[in-house]
Amino acid sequence: MKRLFTVILAAMLSLFGTSAFAQMAQGEYRMTAGGGFTMFSLTGSDQGLVMDEVIPGFYFGADIDYAFSTIEGLSVETGAYIMHYGKAFSFNKGEAKSYHANYIRIPVNLKYEIPMETDGFALAAFTGPRFNLGLAGNMFSTGITYMGLRAPDAQWGFGLSAVIQDAIVLRAGYDLGITKCIKDSKALGYNDINVKRNTFYFGVGFAF
Repeated sequence: MKRLFTVILAAMLSLFGTSAFAQMAQGEYRMTAGGGFTMFSLTGSDQGLVMDEVIPGFYFGADIDYAFSTIEGLSVETGAYIMHYGKAFSFNKGEAKSYHANYIRIPVNLKYEIPMETDGFALAAFTGPRFNLGLAGNMFSTGITYMGLRAPDAQWGFGLSAVIQDAIVLRAGYDLGITKCIKDSKALGYNDINVKRNTFYFGVGFAF
């Protein structure tokens, strides 16, 4: 199996060609547009009051990567993404409900391109805060609205991105919730719910 994986990887790298990846110099920038799959789960001492499900979704958007430093490979990256989530599930003794959430996600990453000798391929690691502006998001059951999402909430993210032939961008990451994400509700008897939102995502984009 290991040998087969090595053969497949070598074949993929051969498709990338022999042209060298163009690393950005100080003052240069790269823009990327793309989308992909995402999902979030909730953590915290009050998680059982809300849900135990993983909520799937999709995202799309664009970002800009700017080489601000004289340190080779170091850049700052920011952008804006539309994040949509939705799923029907059982809650509280089998009662059927659905959950919907929509965000504008604004990441601010410090990014470092890992030095590599492979032509036509670049790998980078990034980390930084994410600011999520909630457009709409609640738990629903037969027309009754239950818990709502705070707008905004914040996360801290980590991830990897790969650029192939200075054109195709693959990206994966995980964002840890750092602020509480459920609104207080006197009507429902909920106040200061200790629940945070963690997000995983994987996607593909195009650099230009």
